[in-house]
Amino acid sequence: MTAYETLRANPEFTALRAVSARLGSDPLQVQGPGGNTSIKSEGIMWVKASGTWLADAETQDIFVPVDHVSLAQAIAADDGSADDVGPFTFASDNPSGLRASIEATVHAGSKAKVVLHTHCVATIAAAIRADASAFLAEKLAGLPYAFIPYVKPGSNLARVIRNVAPEGTEILILSNHGLVVCGETVAEADGLLREVSARLTPTTMADPAAASQMLQDQLSGTGWFPVPHGPTQRIAQDERLLAIANGRTLYPDHLVFLGPGVTVAMASETIAQVVARAAQSPIPSKLVIVPGEGVAMPETASRSELALATAFGDVLARIDPNAAVTRLSEDQEAELLDWDAEAYRQSLNMERGEERRPI
Repeated sequence: MTAYETLRANPEFTALRAVSARLGSDPLQVQGPGGNTSIKSEGIMWVKASGTWLADAETQDIFVPVDHVSLAQAIAADDGSADDVGPFTFASDNPSGLRASIEATVHAGSKAKVVLHTHCVATIAAAIRADASAFLAEKLAGLPYAFIPYVKPGSNLARVIRNVAPEGTEILILSNHGLVVCGETVAEADGLLREVSARLTPTTMADPAAASQMLQDQLSGTGWFPVPHGPTQRIAQDERLLAIANGRTLYPDHLVFLGPGVTVAMASETIAQVVARAAQSPIPSKLVIVPGEGVAMPETASRSELALATAFGDVLARIDPNAAVTRLSEDQEAELLDWDAEAYRQSLNMERGEERRPI
């Protein structure tokens, strides 16, 4: 019996696939190919492959076998070899040649059998607040969590977690990034994820809106269209949300899929002029906001890009409009844009000819 056949016989793996598919199909938890899950079984850690979708966990083989013991040792020793997960993959049990998630190091660094990582929008909304530490202390009182300062996802993040989080911490709130939960069973980890998400979801949120007819009319022929998501459209109608949106990037996947921040129309610009300015930027912006009118993106948007445009509205809808936020610095944006692992993930989307809209 192969290692994968042994894994498939494990009821916990069946449960992990079910939870992974559910999370991957929930845009409030995972957007596009984001997020990752893992299980440690029979000396192997099986972790979601880079560029695959958790939503496909029950219908496709998306998990890659990794030598988590050696990888964890490399992280603990500050060994630079941990920066590349490839050599830690059991190639003989990975006939498809998939590459382990860029965040396999985070999973390997945990001693828990099951690790779930999502880009939960309620968690991101909390984790980008300037007062996140105090806010989380109130909302997550009694839960075994740690708040992890922002670093680029991957081995650097795994090292920071090792240095900051007490051993055995079951919940990690990643600043400007998302949520990680750990458990000895899938049910235990899933229960923690549900609890954190529920506690961080505000009781009231910004109402959805629609793009103005003027915006819709003037986008005709430009190659852009209104983002089909009410919470995202609300940003253009709410001065306080617009102030939060208008600045440096708030979290990594926004930058990776939509470009740095957003492009906001100036009073002197026509809609045709602002979308042209966004497209012609050195790093094109794929979200344009016309204050009072609406939010637009290119008609060529992929499913992943649409998912992140939707998430942007969902995150901002959950932020207290009066709260100050933290953003990625110019250097942090630059290191994400010059990231081989993300280039690989994007190339998989291109190779698959990823479907265009609708989501």
